[in-house]
Amino acid sequence: MIQIRKISTFFVLLLSLYDCSASKSNNDMVALATIAVINASSTVSTLSLTESGKQANLVLNQPEDIAVGNDGNLYLTDTTNNRIIKVTSESVVTEVVSALGNGNADAVLLTPEGITAGPNNLIYIANTGKNNIISYDTVAGTVSLFSGVAGQSSGNTIDGALGVGKYFKPEGIRYNSSLSKLYVGETGGYNLRVVSTSNGTVTTLAGATGSSTRVGGTPLLSDGTVSVPSDVFNKPKGVVSDSKGYVYIVDKGNHCIRKYDPSTNTLSTFAGSRLGGDTGLGYVNATGTSAKFNAPYMITIDESDNLYVADAGNYAIRKITSAGVVTTIAGGNGKGRADGITATFYNPIGIYYKNKVLYVTDKGNASNTTSPDTDYSTIRKIVNF
Repeated sequence: MIQIRKISTFFVLLLSLYDCSASKSNNDMVALATIAVINASSTVSTLSLTESGKQANLVLNQPEDIAVGNDGNLYLTDTTNNRIIKVTSESVVTEVVSALGNGNADAVLLTPEGITAGPNNLIYIANTGKNNIISYDTVAGTVSLFSGVAGQSSGNTIDGALGVGKYFKPEGIRYNSSLSKLYVGETGGYNLRVVSTSNGTVTTLAGATGSSTRVGGTPLLSDGTVSVPSDVFNKPKGVVSDSKGYVYIVDKGNHCIRKYDPSTNTLSTFAGSRLGGDTGLGYVNATGTSAKFNAPYMITIDESDNLYVADAGNYAIRKITSAGVVTTIAGGNGKGRADGITATFYNPIGIYYKNKVLYVTDKGNASNTTSPDTDYSTIRKIVNF
């Protein structure tokens, strides 16, 4: 069965201008509609990666996230390899930050997950295993501890300046250039943090604090005015903010997208089931809380405030408009590695938008230490969505 994912504005305009009188044959109308739908179909391709001394399907080892730097190159957290890599010309891979933090003991990498482009040629990295945020200067090639405490082995959520504030498994991270703010989805701490890009001071906007065991909030019960500490999220992952300052959090454990309004200090369920937990999972394209996701992971945003979510459990890439309308732009056809219009994904995790292109880390489940046939990690590229 062919699934038509969307109909473009071009298609609607074309139909309005077309003479649909009896003198026009049905065949002409069908042909016109077919062309318009094809023009509006997103297309997925797999990048061919090369790295000196490595087989192509062994370059990546379970990468969690991806970003596009100000230099136009791709940057990935090659998570299980404990390194940051740069991809030039969408092909050539170079390690730019090693497991040892390029010799900086304060910036040692351990299972880095989220990554985002920042100001002044900086790349920010959620250094999950070390419970801090580090920065990489793409011009100078230097690595620094940006926020948190160096070498923190145990998770703890404490607000404060660089060297004082602490994290508990930060994973999602995105920079908003218009607000000059860095937002962090703190998975271990079950909360949303905001970081000053001038000095690395971290503040909790919503969620819990301290080091106690997290229970996880249910959207139906935790929407409304936020007080800190309180249980409102269940394993939050990706995070991003729009042009109006609203912050969107992928509430992975609740299979939905939450929305935080800093002007009113309120939290709401923007898309996905409000029931929370596994009762909220599914695969439904709809508006707001009528839509359903399955273990969504990272999130990104375009210049029109459309959101794009890596819906890992549904093997799909979902789009959410500013009005909360959820559609599927790629995948959703089961698990696989097929490119093209009817593409399939293996395990879409990281996602980043830049210049009308989406880049996705399609993560393998196995560590790439041998030569796998299908269970390997790749980078997928989506256009015409």
